[in-house]
Amino acid sequence: MRTITNDYRESQVLNLGPGGAHGPYLVTQTGVAPRDDLPRTKMFVLRPDGQWVDFNAYACQGKPEVMDTLVFESLAEVMKLFGRLTGPARVLHLPVDKAGLEAWLERQKDRNPLQAARDWAVQYRARHPK
Repeated sequence: MRTITNDYRESQVLNLGPGGAHGPYLVTQTGVAPRDDLPRTKMFVLRPDGQWVDFNAYACQGKPEVMDTLVFESLAEVMKLFGRLTGPARVLHLPVDKAGLEAWLERQKDRNPLQAARDWAVQYRARHPK
């Protein structure tokens, strides 16, 4: 089990822009939270405030717009944030609704996860026109 870090080289930056468009971007890292009492591997997402969160805490809510707060508009924003992060990764522990998560997983069954993220990005762009 690998502990997540604030090192950008340990993270994945996903361009969710449809059709080759630039952004929005989602920053993820898979591993365990530092100093977690019950270490379990999870997919964490970096929020623009510098805190890492379990992706499932957002997915279980069943509202695409709650994930709007997890993305970055540009790679410059991502790199600027990584430049400010020091010390161990700060993890914000949010509740995960089990029933909501199961419903979300059922909706994602037989879907390509990256395509699902890009579909969400189309909705995001509609909610946040420039």
